Amino acid sequence: MTSLLNGTATGTATGTATGTATGTETGTGPASGRQPRGKPVLLLNAQYLPSSRDWRTDTGRADSPFTMDTFVRAAQQAEAAGFDAFFQADFSGVHRAGLRAGPPLTAFEPFQAAAIIAGATTRIAVMPTVSTLYTHPFSFARSLASLDRISTGRAWVNLVSSFRPGTAIGMQRDIPRERRHDQTEEFLQVARKLWASWPPGANVPDPATGRFIRDDLITDVGHHGEFYVQSGPLDMPPYSAAFPFTLQATSSLAGLRLAARTADGVFAGTATLGAAQQMRRILREEVRRAGRPEDGVALLPGAFVQIVGSREEAEMLTRAQARRAGAFGGQPALDALRARFPRVRLDGASPADPLPPDVLPEDPDEAFATLGSHYLPLWDLARVPGRSVGEFAAEAVTLGEHARFTGTPEQVGDELRRWYDEGGVDGFQLILGNDFDALCESVVPRLLSGNRTGNRT
Repeated sequence: MTSLLNGTATGTATGTATGTATGTETGTGPASGRQPRGKPVLLLNAQYLPSSRDWRTDTGRADSPFTMDTFVRAAQQAEAAGFDAFFQADFSGVHRAGLRAGPPLTAFEPFQAAAIIAGATTRIAVMPTVSTLYTHPFSFARSLASLDRISTGRAWVNLVSSFRPGTAIGMQRDIPRERRHDQTEEFLQVARKLWASWPPGANVPDPATGRFIRDDLITDVGHHGEFYVQSGPLDMPPYSAAFPFTLQATSSLAGLRLAARTADGVFAGTATLGAAQQMRRILREEVRRAGRPEDGVALLPGAFVQIVGSREEAEMLTRAQARRAGAFGGQPALDALRARFPRVRLDGASPADPLPPDVLPEDPDEAFATLGSHYLPLWDLARVPGRSVGEFAAEAVTLGEHARFTGTPEQVGDELRRWYDEGGVDGFQLILGNDFDALCESVVPRLLSGNRTGNRT
């Protein structure tokens, strides 16, 4: 678990917050339901509440992942706290190791769960996950249109290609891995054409012509592409004219470019503030190259939080983390570093050696383009003065994919806000952590208020 001081670089924040997509756009491009940057965009992962309790205790098992009330209660609490969307991840397949460790990722089909949650809330968006590889654009578009109408315009969506072992057991799509972005882009193009094929104006009755539905306004799609053929229109009316806010996850430049062309938000792992700032800068450049306003796509990385009762406890946990890293800072850490990050320049180095100034490739952009986002935090770690090779290796190989924030509710809220104020993020997906009540009652309101104390551990 890393300290709150994740990263040292600073930047300027000119991104965009999001609102419920209920605009009037009827084209096939990305949704237009965006607002000028005013506050961080916050997504709550549905698993936070059941995972924040100790399932080994009777009290912890009361928030059962097999009971819909658990997620309805979490969504209502998140809505009151100020979250923008309730996010339902999905994985079509049995992940046995994960099931042994804790609550399952999904116990309810995401669209059905989103519909129930939409009926129990009034403001928060509901965001199911859809696999573009194992779902047809037509069935996806009609499900999303139905959810959009059930929620009166609060449907958002997370798109994944789902190239993981065990996904959609019993189904097969013969699309090479290197073509997944092309297939996803066409999937989304067809879905947006379908959405636009039934505009809201078609639902306004016209007694003069005897038409309850203006079928003359419903248009054929006529799509004939490499992966899909879709002739007819959507068969049920969306509530919103604009296609819903679309999130895509990526850790590669190719995925970032796809999101820059087609998405409204990017979910990425950025374990340090400096890495987040680098990722957001690259994203904005790619969005601009795609011909869109550079603040048109929000960077929404994941965050794990551990809330403690006092600053002393936070400092104790940080010191314990440092001791664990130090104990692992010998040759095993260096061997693991070389295996995980083969481009680091440590040939002939020993753990006790001072960290050389040229340990990393010269250009972070090039490293990201060729190696992926997991290299970006290394520049933050290498900036710490007086660090040995073994210490650098230990922290690098124990750093998780997502940022971890440990402290009192005030400290965590302040640090999350710092990432936003210093241009690292446009918001967060709160994935996992402890003390869900404190997250909603103290951390999120402090983050959204922007009133930082400046006191961090």
